[in-house]
Amino acid sequence: MGSVISFFPPRQRLLAAFSGLLLAAACPPYELFPLAWVGLIPLFITLERSPGGGFVEGFIAGVVFNTGVIYWLAFNMGTHLIVAAITLVLAVAVLATGWGAAAWVFLKIRSRLGFGAWLLVPFSWVACEGWLTHMGELAFPWPLLALTQSGFNPLLQIMEFTGAAGVTFWVAAVNVLLFMLITAPAERVKRWSVAGLAALTVVAVLAGLHARRYLDSGRESLKISVVQGNIGAHEKWIKGTQFSWSIYDSLSRCAAGADADVDLFIWPETALPAHLMHQSVYADKFARLSSRLNAWILTGASDFQRVGDEQRPLNAAFLAGPDLGITDRCAKIFLVPFGERVPFQWIVPQLGKLNLGQAEFLKGLRPTIFTIPKDDITIRFPVMICYESIFSWISRSAVRRGANLLVTISNDAWYGRSPEAEQIAALSRFRCIETRRSMARASNTGISLLIDHLGREIVRTRQFEKSFATAEVPICEATTFYTVHGDLFAAVATLVYGVFLLVAAIGGIRK
Repeated sequence: MGSVISFFPPRQRLLAAFSGLLLAAACPPYELFPLAWVGLIPLFITLERSPGGGFVEGFIAGVVFNTGVIYWLAFNMGTHLIVAAITLVLAVAVLATGWGAAAWVFLKIRSRLGFGAWLLVPFSWVACEGWLTHMGELAFPWPLLALTQSGFNPLLQIMEFTGAAGVTFWVAAVNVLLFMLITAPAERVKRWSVAGLAALTVVAVLAGLHARRYLDSGRESLKISVVQGNIGAHEKWIKGTQFSWSIYDSLSRCAAGADADVDLFIWPETALPAHLMHQSVYADKFARLSSRLNAWILTGASDFQRVGDEQRPLNAAFLAGPDLGITDRCAKIFLVPFGERVPFQWIVPQLGKLNLGQAEFLKGLRPTIFTIPKDDITIRFPVMICYESIFSWISRSAVRRGANLLVTISNDAWYGRSPEAEQIAALSRFRCIETRRSMARASNTGISLLIDHLGREIVRTRQFEKSFATAEVPICEATTFYTVHGDLFAAVATLVYGVFLLVAAIGGIRK
């Protein structure tokens, strides 16, 4: 035991953990975003002085950060308590292992290339976060370094060009340059560090100023009301469809009375626990309410599809128009692993028979763009159901297919009074800035909100209240660099890191 302690002294462990703590505090709901600008420095100091290979230091920082951000996974009421706890432990273990492996690889590069190798950290961080988005059914681009800056809207505007990777790069670069300024032995390095910090400051300022060009681009608007029923996660299934219907019917009528000329009402994910297309009573009620309010209504509801002799459930959304009835529907395509579907059934179909407490939904077959005529324009939007809103490729793909508005419906009741709702709301804002599209987000227990194309909240509800929020939402049809080119910035950063990794590896072989 003594040899282990001497190999990795307590002070080293505390510094690594302190980095994770600072970064977690910068994320929602606290949003102490300046902490992230120095949050990595304790870890960097630890790695620079590490007597080992760096894996343990990186792993500890990763455990603290990821646990601090996504501990709410253990509160998932949609599955068994043990499964939820195991999900958290495995998720943190995998993510922290990534941190540890990245630290270990970096120290190998550092030993080959010298002190200047620290400049590769922003590139490596972007590369490592990239795999969170590209893990197939297990993809989880949630605990990103970019999330620490959700409270710093001017900086977020660079996502129009770079996506979230650009914010991650900026935060990592600030930490590296401050670290080099503090620890570099050469005055020349210190001067270059100051110059680099000045350049990053200019980038943040210019990003905010550039976004101002969009202030007048959303001249057309749509009056939207997001309706929040605040029904318990299990309550709606116990008390039945009529119970939920009466709440959403009443709230929508109140919203229409409080604000005339609402164009679109949005109800949350599975607001109606009924198979809407197969239960004509509620399909007719839904259509009649749309006509009575003279407005379009979008709701989440249950659906199913026959597969052989089975009826397989779908997590769906339906749109009804005045005097038109139900005009279109869609089903959730990217399902929460182990919460809504056991992954990898395309490899082992029998996995679908496992009962882990999950809903075991069938995947939707096609992405849908809903349309609403409004004066001289047509409003076109996808419906991202809950978890889907964290994936930039879904919103980007929809905009490339003509969407000029984004809509998200969610049921965050499954995670109780945890930071999950604040975090997913922040990630939703990222989608607005990347594509310059406004968003309407309706959540069962909150946070429901309307966001403009600059990522600014127009109006929001409070959590765990029966409520609604109504406002004019600007319709912007600008085309951003990110919409056209996607994660090009992340790809270039990854390529740069890969080149230097190869150079370091070749240098090691020659030695």
